[in-house]
This record gives sequence, C-alpha cells and structure tokens, in this order.
Amino acid sequence: MNVVFIMNDTWRYDHVGVNGNDWIHTPVLDQFATESAVFDRSYIGSFATVPCRHDLMKGRYGAPFHDWGPLEWDALTLPEVLRDNGYVTMLINDTPHLINFGYGFDRPFHAWEMIRGNEVDRWRTDHFDKLELPGVSKFRSSASMAQWHRQAMDRQTEDDYCAPRVMKSVSDWLERNAGHDKFFLWVDSFDPHEPWDPPQHYVDRYAPDYAGDSIFWPAYGKSSEYLTPAEQAHISKLFAAECTMCDTHIGRVLEKIDNLGLRENTMVVIMSDHGHYFGEHDLQSKAGPLYPEVSRQFLMIRHPEGIAAGKRFQALVQPADFVPTILDALGIDVPDEIDIQGDSWLSLMRGDKRSLRRAAISGWNARYIDDLDSPLAGGYDRTGWTPVTVTGRDFALLDYPEPDRRTLFHLPTDPGMNTDVIGDHSGEAEKLHTELLHFLRRGKAPRWMQKLWRDGPAGIEPPAKSQFEMHVDQRGRPLSSTPQDGNVVSA
Repeated sequence: MNVVFIMNDTWRYDHVGVNGNDWIHTPVLDQFATESAVFDRSYIGSFATVPCRHDLMKGRYGAPFHDWGPLEWDALTLPEVLRDNGYVTMLINDTPHLINFGYGFDRPFHAWEMIRGNEVDRWRTDHFDKLELPGVSKFRSSASMAQWHRQAMDRQTEDDYCAPRVMKSVSDWLERNAGHDKFFLWVDSFDPHEPWDPPQHYVDRYAPDYAGDSIFWPAYGKSSEYLTPAEQAHISKLFAAECTMCDTHIGRVLEKIDNLGLRENTMVVIMSDHGHYFGEHDLQSKAGPLYPEVSRQFLMIRHPEGIAAGKRFQALVQPADFVPTILDALGIDVPDEIDIQGDSWLSLMRGDKRSLRRAAISGWNARYIDDLDSPLAGGYDRTGWTPVTVTGRDFALLDYPEPDRRTLFHLPTDPGMNTDVIGDHSGEAEKLHTELLHFLRRGKAPRWMQKLWRDGPAGIEPPAKSQFEMHVDQRGRPLSSTPQDGNVVSA
C-alpha cells in the first residue's frame, strides 16, 4: 500500500465546510470527508510549524515538547524506517523552515523538491525602487514585505502561486512514480499560512465590495489596538479565500490519484498543523495562549479498504500518533530505537480502541515572556511564564506554572474557551493539571521544568531565548517595525 500525506500549514479546523462552517467554500475536502475517517478532536502537541514536524517525523513529543530547531542527525524518522522496508520516499514542499537555515527535514527522504518563494524563503534579491502598500504600518515588518514583493511580483496566473505549484508538482510526481511497488509521499504545503494573497477571483467570492486597505500579511498583536473591525473582518475573508484556493488544488491531486488507478492501493492523509486567530480573544496572530482556534487541527484519513469511511471520531489524537498509524497501516513493526510516544489512529478506526489518551497536551517548552512588545508575546497581558493547554473530554485547562493564573473552560457549552469556570470546577482543573505532571515525567522533561509546574516558579531562573525567538527577532518585530515613508516599502 502507498501513502500520500498532505499537510497544510495554519488551516483552521473550523475553516472546512464539513466541520460546520456554513460560509466557507471547500467542496473537495467536504467530499473527501465522506470517504474518510474524520477526527474532530485532533490537537497539536509541540507548537508551532517546525516542532510539529518533529512530532510527525519521530512519533514523539520531545522533552516534553520539541523546540524550534533542525532535525537531529541521530534521530530515527518515519521516512527512514519506510526506506528500510522497501518504500520509495519523497518530500515535496514549499514550507521554507524545513529546508532553509539547514534544518534538514529533507535528509530522511530518498529525494525532495522545494517549491521556492513562500514567506521567509531566502530566494530572491531582485532590486525594485519602491512598493506602494496602503496601510503598511499594520503589516509585518518592512523587510518582510519587501521580500514578499520580490517573490510575488512576476506572478501572472493562478498557476504561478505557491499552493498550485506544489500540487502541480505532486501530480507530476505521481504520474512519473505510479509504477513503483510502494511509495510514501509527504506533501508539505505552507498555504494557507500568511501572507493571504490569493488571486482576486478567490477574494471576490468572500469580499466583492470591500474598499478598505487589504492587510494581507498583518503584524501580530491585539486586534483592537491597531485594526479596525472592517480590516479584521476582511483579513478573515482573505484567509477563507486562501483556503478555497488550497482546496481547489488538493482536488487536482486527488483526481490524479484516481486517474492513475492508485485509489485502490493508496492511503491518503490530509491534515493541518494548527490554526490562527482572526480577532478571537482580541488577537490577530497565532502567538499567545493556545485556544482551540490555534491548537485544533483538521485530520482526515481515506483508507483504500474503506475502513471507517464517513465516520467521525471524538477521541483525542495528536501528531505523535502519525508514525505508529502509518507503520500500523503498512504492517511494519515499530523499531525500538524510535521511542514512540503516540498510538495508532487505525486502532480507533478498526474499533479496537475507543480512546488513546485522557488529555491532549499542547504547547511550547517553558518560556518566560519578559517583553510584551515582542510578537511572541501576543495575547499575554503581563510578563511571566507561558501556559500549556491541557484538553480533556469536557474541560480544557490553560495551565500556567503560577497557580493563580490558571483558567478552566467547559468545552460543551464554551467551545471557544471564553469563560473561566475554575472557581466552580477546581477538581476538574486539578485532574487536568495532574495529567500535565504525568506528561512531563513521561516525556523526560528537565527536572527544573517538572518542578516549575509541580511547585511553582519560585527560585527558577528563566531559560535563555529559544532558537525560534532569536529567529523571529532577527527578522524584525512586527509591531515595532515601521515603514520608511507612509505607505511605501523601499527596496
């Protein structure tokens, strides 16, 4: 059996029509869901893009989470296990973080292809005189917008955009490689991650009459402090337009699979890594506490034998489950060296199990916010330690090391996690906090980190900045970066 895995970065669970959204247009995924097992309660483990890929590649969370950093040379990964078992393995991606800066996520595969030009991809240095960009003070840094312009200025048709180019490459690869006995294809499509700049015909579906500034790559921050309600609403429509474009081109890949006669022997997994805030919790970002708009993923699995087709599952699942799921589906034993922390989704699909865990744990490794102007501080109203989100069956806990900051939410009546009920359900909060402590021990978190959540922050010095924090700071802080001249970005 072959496997095609399609990852879409930043695609929110609730921005797929079949997941209850009555205004977004995603007909391809809606149809795919009727043929697939759909997991309604999939939550990120290690946040965000790069840490999540570590979870997916290695079948484990890290210690307790993976940091934002390169793939370790000595890490045993899923593609390598599959190579040892006779699979042809391929990575096609435009997610720049996986390859840029020597991050090495290409290493485990037989071959890889990167579609150039998305977000921070260091692709072009082309000179231009100036860029007129109305509202640019509300955008990401001037340097980022200049880079965007260099990479996008020669696009003429829809097929010149990154998501269509990725899926065209995938379709071509499938046609050239359909003759292999068995293959594993990992497709890592960065869209619908920002910037949200799809062709205008997609935007017109959602905002045909909008006349204000189109802030298609906004700075991170609190929405009410720098965006008008109309601007924030338009940003969410730009995101929806990007999702519809992605849905369209995923459809071309699925059609190619059918036309090549591969449906009968190919399992297709489509998922997102996390979401984004569009004004919820007064945020325009993905930084800050992990509420479900960001922590929740969409996840669908179409098995060639039709296992669990059209069924929806409420069990808590996470990216660390991906490796054991693929190996289970292919009948390959899990090597001891890979040190799996996840469990197989197939066990749920076949009906062998009803659940895999009591709680889903989502977060960064412990970080201390000491600068509320930093883009990574979005959503925090005071300095201090960042929380971990512990999601159970009925309750979710924002678990700060400082006990007085913890907040609890009742998900059946408050799915957006807006009303703190910890005063009425302290016992439920304690149960979820205990799950986090168990998770830290199982994940071999450093002793100081276990002590931080067990005993509180007294006497614990904050760690040095993570690679991700340094990486972001080197590229300018969105809220403090200002254009050189009004609406003009200079080269």
